[in-house]
Amino acid sequence: MKRSVQGVGEAALMAVLLISCLNSGFYFTADLYPAWMLYGLLLFFGGAAALIRHAAASGNERVGSASFGSVSETLWILSPFILMTVYAFHWLLGPLSVHGTVNQLLRWGFYGLFAVSAAAVARRKGGQRVLAAAWHAAGALLCGSALLAICGVLPLPHAVVFSSNAGISASGARLAGLVEYPNTFGMLMAAFLLERLFALLRHEPGAGEARLLRAALPLLPYAAALLLSESRGAWLAAGAALAAGLALQRRRSLAPLLLAAAAFAGAALLYRQLAAAALAVRPVPGLLALAGVWAGSMLAGLGGCRLARSGAASRRRLAWAAGGILAAAGAAAVLLTAQERIVRNFGTVTARGAMYRDAWRLFGQAPWFGQGGETWRFSYRAVQSNPYVGSQVHSGYLDMLLNTGILGTSVLLLMLAAAGGILFRRRRELLPAYAVFALHGAVDLDFSFGLVWLLMFLLAARGLSDQTAKADGVLAPREEEGEQSYERAGKAAEGSRRRSQLARFRYRLSALGTASLLLLWLGLTGGGVWLAFRGEMGHRLHEQAMTETSQVQAAALLRSSLEWNPADAGTALELARRLPPRDAETVLKRSLSYSPGHPGLLFALADNAVRRGDAYAAAFWTEAGFQRDKYNAGEQTKSLEGLFRLARRKLASGSVTEARRTVAAGLALYDEYVRRAADSSRAQVRNDREFGLTREARIWGRELARLERSLPVSE
Repeated sequence: MKRSVQGVGEAALMAVLLISCLNSGFYFTADLYPAWMLYGLLLFFGGAAALIRHAAASGNERVGSASFGSVSETLWILSPFILMTVYAFHWLLGPLSVHGTVNQLLRWGFYGLFAVSAAAVARRKGGQRVLAAAWHAAGALLCGSALLAICGVLPLPHAVVFSSNAGISASGARLAGLVEYPNTFGMLMAAFLLERLFALLRHEPGAGEARLLRAALPLLPYAAALLLSESRGAWLAAGAALAAGLALQRRRSLAPLLLAAAAFAGAALLYRQLAAAALAVRPVPGLLALAGVWAGSMLAGLGGCRLARSGAASRRRLAWAAGGILAAAGAAAVLLTAQERIVRNFGTVTARGAMYRDAWRLFGQAPWFGQGGETWRFSYRAVQSNPYVGSQVHSGYLDMLLNTGILGTSVLLLMLAAAGGILFRRRRELLPAYAVFALHGAVDLDFSFGLVWLLMFLLAARGLSDQTAKADGVLAPREEEGEQSYERAGKAAEGSRRRSQLARFRYRLSALGTASLLLLWLGLTGGGVWLAFRGEMGHRLHEQAMTETSQVQAAALLRSSLEWNPADAGTALELARRLPPRDAETVLKRSLSYSPGHPGLLFALADNAVRRGDAYAAAFWTEAGFQRDKYNAGEQTKSLEGLFRLARRKLASGSVTEARRTVAAGLALYDEYVRRAADSSRAQVRNDREFGLTREARIWGRELARLERSLPVSE
């Protein structure tokens, strides 16, 4: 029975990992809601069963306390829940966005559940095989689906990202796979590639060739997928992690590297061919080319490995010379194909530099505790120094600084260091793959993908799986130690009644600690399931409303969605468009209380005030919208039009004072708009948002000036 329950838990862990691969890497929190509910319910009932068993066994005073193992393991497991608690405090204190904060709270709670489950699996007999199988299954799914999509075998609409900008893609197409983002996909392929490469180096010099080939089989697909992503950051992170990993190698038998050199040369050849076709090849020729290059690289690598292990020094030199030629040829092929992207076109780097500078200034507003979940997403339009597009700050560490300040970022860094320490002591060959996650996350938005965190926790758990099983699980009592302690306490009781009483007190205290942890576990999983259920219901009702043809029925669905998830500003905006002005104002202001400063809500309130004829509110909300979204030419032009039409209506109705106030507000905002557009044009910075003074804005500016001149001196 116990083994069956453990099997269900192991299957659930693997299922969660694969589901995250199939759902854009859990980038969107809405994709996380169903997984949270199902996985959380499973762990909730597991905790309830453990609590019942604990209560039944507590009478015989043979229960032990929960154990987390070493300090590093304890810190690694508890850190996600500490970060979850930080977001909970933000929620209570009033964050910049309640919706974003709750989303982050749910995310870190989910990561914590996965970490606990992975650690529990690692401590069981055969746990290492289960965790390794989960890792390889995820890698095979991500890489295999991407390559099959290129060959036209598997229809994945967003697996390839097309761009005519040489600064974004040298070939015009980049492989993004199931995660639908080339940079993160490339980073994932680099991690899987390095895991396999350093697994090869663990093989003894006398290891069988069949075993060596099985370990080397995924090298070419991973390398090809990495190159096809055209992620410069992933390439650099992989190179740095590779160099560090080789430096840490204690054994100097590097003959398996020849297999890697051959695989890299084959991957570079594939990259050159597929890039020339913009990643669009016919199924049969594409599959044949893949199979042929794959088989050829494996045979060449095996031949080189045999020569390197031969007794003759001349043969060994020949093998290493051939390996060097293959590696150099592969590097040259990549350089010739992607030279425009490698040595030129660093516009994206410049844009990130501006983004980081703006984010650092935003960090200064709340350095110690941050401003809650998704701070950058809801603030960047107000602080950006030029009109770049970037709802993500493209640095996981900087994003955490903005969300949780120095306090939360310190917890994050300690967690990463603890996991790295576990791997360094127990599974050093996994460190390069782990380093790729940690390095690339500093310069891109990888940490926004739930899949990335699940894989990082899985790697750390694989480090735990090599330790001797001193405990049954993270929340399970240490029965063997409990029995031994019970026997020792019994022997001591024979000689001393006082020591017996102390032993009983210790048992009761440990039983109380275990029960408290189990109750906390039930509260955490139960609360998380409830929050995820509310989020899922709100999301589903919103989606139904978007497909509803009846406006009345759509409004009813949106109202129900807001009842389940009142903090969702997107739903509030959709509902406000379908309601009379007065009702819409109530909905928008209520939503603004959950997301203070949300640009979309501010501009919607300005438009609503124009519809209601409230001149003061129209000017107030329009100015607030301009401040929170400085480079939104479309909304600013629309707002100027609204102020002009409202002023003209007020003048026609005889309200000269209100008309004059509205015109003055409109002209002030127009002048600010003109100044900002001129500054952006002179600065010659990236203008991803196509910000500039629109032709319509000029018209409304002239009309406002003409209306001001026509206003009477007094009412």
